[in-house]
Amino acid sequence: MSPRSSSTGLPVVAVLALGYGVVTVLSGAGGFLTAIGVASLVVAGAQAALGVLLLPAGVGIAMRASWGRLLGIVAFGGVAVVQLLPLLSGETFAVPLAGVFLSTACALYLALAGEAFGTDDERVLTEDTNPHEFVR
Repeated sequence: MSPRSSSTGLPVVAVLALGYGVVTVLSGAGGFLTAIGVASLVVAGAQAALGVLLLPAGVGIAMRASWGRLLGIVAFGGVAVVQLLPLLSGETFAVPLAGVFLSTACALYLALAGEAFGTDDERVLTEDTNPHEFVR
C-alpha cells in the first residue's frame, strides 16, 4: 500500500476547501457592501481573495498535487488570520470561532500530510538506477 492511498482525510479537506472557498468569497462580497471604513474594506477584500485561492486549492488537494497542498496551507492559514483581525484590532468581540478552528485544523492537516502528496518524480533511486554510480 503506497503512502498516497493511506490518507483518507484528503477528500474531506478538498470538499471543505471548495465549500469554504465559496462561503468566504460570498462573505467577502457581502463585506464590501456593508463596509464602513477602510479597515473593513481591507478585511472584506482579503476574505474574497483568500476564498478565491481556496477554490483551486481544493482542486489541487483532490488531485493530490503538491501545489494544491501549499496553496491550501496558505489559503486556510490566511483565512484564520483574517477572521481574527477584527478581534485583534478591537473592532468587534464577535469572531467566528468555528471558522477559525476549521481553517486552522485544515492548514495543520495539510502541513502534516505531506507524504500523501508525494513528489512529482516518484522514481526510487537505488544502486542499480543511479546514473552517477561508476563501476570499475
